[in-house]
Amino acid sequence: MPKTNPLATRLRLIVFVLASLLILILIAIFLVSRLSTSDNTRSVYIGFWTQGFWNSQTQTLNPSALINTEQEIGKNVAIAHYYDGWTALSEPSTVQNLNEIISHGWQPMLSTNPYFFSGCLSDGTTLYKTIAEGKCDTFLDAVGENLKQVHGKFFLRFAWEMNVNSINWSIQQTGDSPEDFIAAWQRFHTILQQEGATNVEWVFSPQIETQTTIPITSLYPGNTYVNWNGLDGYNWGRTKSWSGWESFNTIFAKSYKDFMKIAPHIPLMVGETSTTDIGGDQAAWYTNMLTEAIPSEFPNISAIVFFNENKTAVEGVNWRIDKTPAMLSAFKTAISNPMYKSHF
Repeated sequence: MPKTNPLATRLRLIVFVLASLLILILIAIFLVSRLSTSDNTRSVYIGFWTQGFWNSQTQTLNPSALINTEQEIGKNVAIAHYYDGWTALSEPSTVQNLNEIISHGWQPMLSTNPYFFSGCLSDGTTLYKTIAEGKCDTFLDAVGENLKQVHGKFFLRFAWEMNVNSINWSIQQTGDSPEDFIAAWQRFHTILQQEGATNVEWVFSPQIETQTTIPITSLYPGNTYVNWNGLDGYNWGRTKSWSGWESFNTIFAKSYKDFMKIAPHIPLMVGETSTTDIGGDQAAWYTNMLTEAIPSEFPNISAIVFFNENKTAVEGVNWRIDKTPAMLSAFKTAISNPMYKSHF
């Protein structure tokens, strides 16, 4: 039986160990580079509507409310969201408010809903048909002249959630057709462009589709008239007789796929979202949304705007992210991913 050379055996062992270590190092470098590339190449801008930021009664901003939210989550936000009626669009105070938001380093998002008033009178015609027929053009001209004074770009989320039947500017409640809505949107957009308000970023933002909503595809104004698409969706948990606990994926998947079919190259945002804690784990919901669903299942989502308000008195739901320390901690950890950006 031949003798074994101890030195040769030892050398082979050393070579094997070194080769194994080299392979492990290369695998680690590959994985880190993949993670780094993913974080650095994809940008998902974060935004908030936060309670107290805007007082609709006094028509005043309170930027400290959003600054407090930034401090809570340990990160600045890119989008500052608020709501106002469309009569305000021709008022100089709206320009002042939007400019004040911009001065804080945020990009404003103004959600505004149409309705009849002295500058857009009803003559028996439905709301969107009235706009489409040019009967509100004098007002829209003034809106364009006013909004071009804003010192930067801002999102205009016109007639958001127009596809649900529970709000008074919805297609169902106004009695308009989808074609009337599209014509009204296109006319409004065209007039603002003609007036030089090219700083307006138009956001088409329906609610996620359900059995009672009008299909998104039938309302889409067209790529020429939209800068961003949006989707609003909430996890209502067990707060209502008709609702149950749903993941972010379950809520948004179908409508997301519809947008990918009709406008795959238009940036997509989540215009409003939040979750209750009734019926499930609120902290786990946000962790799943921010660490798994959006990074893996929704690659075309480019912005998320959270709805951060206690609506218990009106809707029976507290949508705030700081309802409990555990909830806030989970949110803060998940949103710290560098993929979630604070600035455009």
